[in-house]
Amino acid sequence: MSTDLYWSLDEDYVVGEDGDLRDTSFDSFRGIYQEMRTRGMASFYDWREHPNLGSNMDELIGQPNNRVTAEDGKARLISTLTLGGFLPKTSIGIRYLPITKDRLMYFIEVKAVDIDTGKTRMLKTQILWDTLEGKATVI
Repeated sequence: MSTDLYWSLDEDYVVGEDGDLRDTSFDSFRGIYQEMRTRGMASFYDWREHPNLGSNMDELIGQPNNRVTAEDGKARLISTLTLGGFLPKTSIGIRYLPITKDRLMYFIEVKAVDIDTGKTRMLKTQILWDTLEGKATVI
């Protein structure tokens, strides 16, 4: 597993007790979890070094909150999570639920494997997508 800088649920970097930026070396699954969230919320060209990274959910702005739009969003999430071999498609489960006429909640579950130890863990996150405002919120 790779080590990443640790950030809070508010996406702020966290300073450790030693005064340095905290990293994810204490939890081999934290980096995967953070990357899941980043890819789900990002759009193409958000990251200069990785211009094709992201779900591009902003392309759904103004679309009706129906099954077709929800399935499109689901396909986008699967696409970004499998990009570059980050996760195998078979390890990803995504469900969705319309919350209001403009909001869809995506429930994402991933069976992650620590390649160093062989241990597995179910990682879960939720993304609330607003089709009117084009805003993604990770819950």
